[in-house]
Amino acid sequence: MARHLRQLKVAFRWAHRQGLLLKLPEFDRIKQSKGARGRAVSGEEFDRMLAAVPKVVGEAAAESWKSYLKGLDASGLRLTESLVLRWDDGPDAIVVDYSQRHPMLRIDASAEKANTHRLLPMAPEFAELFDTVPKEARRGRVFHPLNRDALPYSPSRDAVGPIISQIGEKAGIIVGERTKLEDGKPVKVAKFASAHDLRRSFGFRWSRRVMPPVLKELMRHTDVSTTMKFYVGVNAQATADELWRVAGSNLGSRDAKERCVEEEQST
Repeated sequence: MARHLRQLKVAFRWAHRQGLLLKLPEFDRIKQSKGARGRAVSGEEFDRMLAAVPKVVGEAAAESWKSYLKGLDASGLRLTESLVLRWDDGPDAIVVDYSQRHPMLRIDASAEKANTHRLLPMAPEFAELFDTVPKEARRGRVFHPLNRDALPYSPSRDAVGPIISQIGEKAGIIVGERTKLEDGKPVKVAKFASAHDLRRSFGFRWSRRVMPPVLKELMRHTDVSTTMKFYVGVNAQATADELWRVAGSNLGSRDAKERCVEEEQST
């Protein structure tokens, strides 16, 4: 259903731009069950995903998919955004822009969830990945994951997303659970790491480094409340864990010192 709705949205937006539709129809967002939501993938888990890539796509296509996964992890791009990321201008493209003091992302309204033209910052580690690409190769799409026959193709969200989930499954990384119907009955099954969980990992890492307004721009959220809900709250829990860990070690040291003082006084 979600896939069909995405195709309808693309068709209606095109018709609206051509003047064939006076008003762009609005679609209600499909609500997911709470159990279907994932989580951030740890560094060790991401290494396992990279190791599992050849088992899913084959040795010949493995390097192209490893580069793609590294790009998702370092950029925080949504799956659809990553597939329209280009070195040069193109229809509905997100473009790597080197005209500013630092590398930026230039986003056309038609290629971005917020539906507005924006120039946004790029995470330094993502820019460092670009440094490994020769300048003569910087044209067309940034990412070129090969198909299962190790041939170039124009990947779509519906083709790429399941492959990344298969890689997560092969790596044994469970990020939650979802409900599916079997013989007409709802059954709970494991949800494995997906492209969006890599985006969550990116957001979680940077939530430890920058303030919410900066993170909002980095994640390309329309409202800072989204940033606060999904990343800063989790960050607060992690901070609390660290505080209690440090406090526990300090309390232990203090107790030891007090015992030493008591022993000296008794002798």
